[in-house]
Amino acid sequence: MARQAARLIAAILLAAAAGFAAAADQDRLKTPQIPWTKLSTEERRVLQPVAREWPTMPGYQQQRLQGAARKYPSMQPIQKERFDTRIRDWASMTPDQRKAARETFQGLRKLPPEKQHELRERWLERHGGERQNAPPPSPGSERRYTTPTPAEAQRAYSPPPPPAR
Repeated sequence: MARQAARLIAAILLAAAAGFAAAADQDRLKTPQIPWTKLSTEERRVLQPVAREWPTMPGYQQQRLQGAARKYPSMQPIQKERFDTRIRDWASMTPDQRKAARETFQGLRKLPPEKQHELRERWLERHGGERQNAPPPSPGSERRYTTPTPAEAQRAYSPPPPPAR
């Protein structure tokens, strides 16, 4: 009886120690947050739409946004416009809208490329008229981006053949 009690106590202590170790590992694995003041002036300007919620963002999200802000100066005008629009739209969304957007995005990523292309084309057909009402493109952004078919994408992104020996 005493042995069983000792084993039970040892098992409980072992489980508790494992739980504490796992919690410590989780804290160590978390990406540290970046204080808003540590961002450069240019990064703060680009990320201004999310400044209010910056302190509550997880570190990994802050790092991704900081990386995008660093690339911003070298983006093409149309890329800058797209980034600005998307970050403003994201900042104006409620938490429920953001959750729904994430779930939709994850669901779309799980679809096969053919279905993704079909849905994208259908969306463009429905919303193409919205682009006609949009302001004219800024100088240098006249290039029209089109979505390749899955077969075109496969050809464009297939790895090069191995070098001849």
